[in-house]
Amino acid sequence: MKNIFTLVTFLLFGAFFFKAQLQKISFEASEGYVVGNLGGQQGWTVWGGLPVTNAQVVSSNPTDGTRSFNMISNGFVQDLCGIEKNITSLITSNDVEISFDYNFAGLNSSSYEIAIYNNALISDFTASFQIDYLTGTLSFRTDSGFVNGPVLTPNQWYNLKVVIKKSDNTLQYFVNGTQIYSGALGVNKNVQAIDFVYDDYGIGFKVDNIQINNLSVLSTDEVRKREEVKIYPNPTAEILNIETTDKIHSIAIFDAKGSLINIFQENGISNGKRIDVSFLVSGLYIIKIKLYDCEFVKKIIKK
Repeated sequence: MKNIFTLVTFLLFGAFFFKAQLQKISFEASEGYVVGNLGGQQGWTVWGGLPVTNAQVVSSNPTDGTRSFNMISNGFVQDLCGIEKNITSLITSNDVEISFDYNFAGLNSSSYEIAIYNNALISDFTASFQIDYLTGTLSFRTDSGFVNGPVLTPNQWYNLKVVIKKSDNTLQYFVNGTQIYSGALGVNKNVQAIDFVYDDYGIGFKVDNIQINNLSVLSTDEVRKREEVKIYPNPTAEILNIETTDKIHSIAIFDAKGSLINIFQENGISNGKRIDVSFLVSGLYIIKIKLYDCEFVKKIIKK
């Protein structure tokens, strides 16, 4: 039976700052990955009878760096299966943020789930997303069951994020930087493993830019002390200027529905960045600027 999960509708209307201890997995050579079977690399394990060749590190479709993870489907299993990684060694805080870029290939075929497990051996759920195979509806697990969120479109990249806070017993879900849920953390509160699940009914998915942040949210005073990222002119017809004294890691542009339009890899460039947005049609967009230890999200208007 097909069950899976829903999440996300949004417009972004503000700026968010987080101070974090960041661990990133984007399947790059610098992280110890090689192109080929992901199973067996850096602690990733294929399960459920899935052929190891279904889960591949590929030099294509990246949202960060030059590589991504591509899960194909050949209909061999047609039951729940996937690939998981024990991330216990990466968790050093009671408050943890896990995000990743996700792209599913189609509807009327495979169902999809992304799970965060309380116990890597028993696979009790602390949080999870599901995508319905018929509608693309994203749902998310709360302390009382699944709640439906936005409808996602196949073959588009989405950034999905879950924030698990033992400090105040809360669970939050985000899509492309916009919060879609905040509520109580359930019985399971630990973060020990991440699992990318599907049921191999003919269509696969892609993943990139997994980020595990051990969070310490900046106080109001600390935020005020930081120099804000400056974005101008806004509205703009052609050129968008971005200034900050901090080093820029990447700049991403999303449309009003949250679909990724373009991403610019900055490789540590700071201050005075100019982006040509003349290719965009007139309307509202969302820009997300990733610095080394925080993110800045703001709406822009293309004239």
